[in-house]
Amino acid sequence: MVWGLFPIDPLPGEDKYYIFSKGNYKVGRKGCDIIINKDKGVSRVHAEILVDEMISLNPFQDKSSKVSTTRVRIKDCSKYGTFINKNLGSKEKVHEFPNKEATLKDGDLVSFGTGNATYRFCYAPLILFVDSFQVNAPLQEKVSSIGAFITSKFCQECTHILVQHHMRVKGELLDAIVAKKPLVDVSWLEVVAEKSIRTDFPGCNS
Repeated sequence: MVWGLFPIDPLPGEDKYYIFSKGNYKVGRKGCDIIINKDKGVSRVHAEILVDEMISLNPFQDKSSKVSTTRVRIKDCSKYGTFINKNLGSKEKVHEFPNKEATLKDGDLVSFGTGNATYRFCYAPLILFVDSFQVNAPLQEKVSSIGAFITSKFCQECTHILVQHHMRVKGELLDAIVAKKPLVDVSWLEVVAEKSIRTDFPGCNS
């Protein structure tokens, strides 16, 4: 899964964030991977988002049938606190958990500081259409490493077309091109993986 952290009621110029690789991502006012300036209660280094593993799940499954765990945690490092607002309305104080860490799940609302900076943590689909003839283990590994999903059946939910040498020209490929889906190659996967967090969703020029 590609993970997104999207501001609720964003200010002009306020960034969205997309996470494409496992690792630790600092959240704070200055010098962090995720910059938050809209709440004066946000510390210079306020929290850390810890992505233990990127998970590639089938986005076409029912949500209830997907694996519930995300392999993503958040750690509070602040003075004024980090809070998780669950879908049912409960509010959890991260600093009250062991090691000041809590697990993040798809759809959680995360507030930093006094509550003016609230973000939705959620799954951002990255679905690559590719000719089934060219799918192999190394390619699957590269796709999975950035949390993307690969499919050989084109649909409108596909976000990109993954093209390779000797790709067969079939009706589904033409449908994808007509739908103006960005065309990318294998080297694009490596570029995305190298820049593990971004403020834009990668297109063909990324």
